Amino acid sequence: MWAGKGAILRQKLDHLDTRLLAALQQDNLRTADQLSESIGLSASAIARRLRRLRESGAVRADVAILSERAAGDPLSAIVHVQLERHAPQEGDRLRRRLIASPNVQLCLDVAGSFDIILLIVADDMRAYNEVADGLLEDNPAVRRFETTFVKRRVKATLAFPIHERPEA
Repeated sequence: MWAGKGAILRQKLDHLDTRLLAALQQDNLRTADQLSESIGLSASAIARRLRRLRESGAVRADVAILSERAAGDPLSAIVHVQLERHAPQEGDRLRRRLIASPNVQLCLDVAGSFDIILLIVADDMRAYNEVADGLLEDNPAVRRFETTFVKRRVKATLAFPIHERPEA
């Protein structure tokens, strides 16, 4: 289900919405005319649906995904964080700091032996150490953290698998 104020709930998306969302995840720069050919609606109907999907929050953002080379070939690190159990307010403060950091590309609350998984990018090892020390090292919410460095991104996407709903 979609979350957020005014969002379209998943069950309110029809088969044309799901086809449109899948197409947008592949190439968000396609025009309404181009999308109309593959979706089977007029360009004006596509434009109305796009506006509704964006206003509802179903499409959260329109962004450019940079190549690693264009971003300066940053060092990427996956960081597993275990929180102190007796400091829930500190954990909330930590999450706000993580969200605010431009070096944190991904922040997930997870189940298991760790509580948070991060994807952190930095210019180099020195910069990573500064980021990790500043965010995690002396933070009272953090019991411990472990870092794994990424050798090569084999696949990286933000696209969700969209399964077309049958026509009503």
